[in-house]
Amino acid sequence: MPATFEHFGLRFLFPDNWEIAVDEEDPDNGVTLQLPSGGFCSIIRDNHPHGDEDIVDETADAIRSDYGEMESERVPIDSFFDEGLAVEIRFYYLDLLIMARILITRLGGERFVIQFQAESRDFDANEAVFAAIAKQLRDGNQA
Repeated sequence: MPATFEHFGLRFLFPDNWEIAVDEEDPDNGVTLQLPSGGFCSIIRDNHPHGDEDIVDETADAIRSDYGEMESERVPIDSFFDEGLAVEIRFYYLDLLIMARILITRLGGERFVIQFQAESRDFDANEAVFAAIAKQLRDGNQA
């Protein structure tokens, strides 16, 4: 049976074995869903004036700082949302290939940064769930 997330104007279903964590310091602007395998889905309302490319650059810089080399590539946003920016990042942690997909889009008139991240095999195993969450966000939260 899926669980339902409904907070800060967003509503979507997710697997009931994922753990939910709302940022206690700013509970109206973000949530992280932890996968049992160690990956996560993060959804953050971003009210800062910087551009979408700046958000991706900051995220890539943080990953590069923590993990060293990384690869990134833009992917078509229209696979996920009508507008915005989509980037996939790959880096190694220990001997594991980590995959991250960052989607920046507008939902209900506000900008959100959505990040799906997991070890590559777990990412592949959960890709349909990640896509379903993005679809629910797109279909249920149009501006």
